[in-house]
Order: sequence, then structure tokens, then C-alpha cells
Amino acid sequence: MLPELLETARLALRPFTTSDARDVYSYWQSDSGWERFNAIVPFDFTETDAQRFVTEMIGRNREEHPNWAIVLQHSVVGVVSLSFEQDHRVCVIGYGVHGDLRGRGLSAEAAQFVIEKAFEVYPQLQRIRAQTDSENVASIRVLEKLGFLHEGTLRANQFVKGDWRDEAVFGLLRSDLSS
Repeated sequence: MLPELLETARLALRPFTTSDARDVYSYWQSDSGWERFNAIVPFDFTETDAQRFVTEMIGRNREEHPNWAIVLQHSVVGVVSLSFEQDHRVCVIGYGVHGDLRGRGLSAEAAQFVIEKAFEVYPQLQRIRAQTDSENVASIRVLEKLGFLHEGTLRANQFVKGDWRDEAVFGLLRSDLSS
């Protein structure tokens, strides 16, 4: 199983705690309009929605759906999560970071470390997949920085807040890391 506590050069990654809801709410508020890319976050999100999110993260099975709060200087500034499929042979990665901190490489730093650990802990893991709204330029930039390849775009694949959204699919293979 992946470790609960991870540290990069600048970040601590740890399980969420119930006291993280206020930081999550702050990070959600930090980027006006980002919620248009996220089906689970309502347009008019509240601190109660942030608490629900934190409770869901805490309740997930860490073997199948591990997740980490990204902590910078004692505040939760984002999230990185994995969702394993096919007996840990494939997984899906998700991530996000406080809007005021975008462009500093924090999402990529956290995700890169989690990816490396996942390939290290699960020798059977062959593929990590990511899906993002095709208009989410910042997320696409993170994936490209991590070495993911754009594998295609699924047209009208997500119904988010009353609108059909195209979804860009990216993949990273274990063999990509050695090339």
C-alpha cells in the first residue's frame, strides 16, 4: 500500500482530517470559475460542501482510492488522488491546487512524487490515466509536464452543471518513464 505520509522538497502530502474543510473551502474560492470543470463541486459551493468533500476523502479505501491533502506551510492547498483499477494494473490520477499558487509547479511536484511511489509500490502497475476538460489549459499543462501523452478527446463525455463537456484523455505508461 502507498504511504499515507509523503514529503517532497516543498510539500507535505498527508491524509485529510476533518479540520481541513476551511482550507479546502479557501482553495476552492481561490479561482473563480474553476468549478465549471468539476462535476462534484457546485457553482455556489459552501463550507458545508467542503466538509462533505473532506469527509469523502477520509472515508475512501486507501488501498483502492488513496488521496492526499497537499500541505504547504501548514495549510492544505490542494489534493492529489489515485483510483486503482484492474488489480492495481491501471490507475486514474486527479489533482488540484489553490488558484493563488498556480504556476509554481506544486501540482506537478505532488503528482510526480505520487506517480513515482505508485510505480515503485505496485510492480504490476502499467498505466496511469488522466482525464480533464479539454478547455482546462492549466491541467493539460501539468499533464504534459509530467510526461503524459494526449491520447484523444472524448466529445461530449461529461455532463457538468447543465452543459456537455469534451474530455481530453492522457496516459502515462511505465515504459514511458524509462525512455
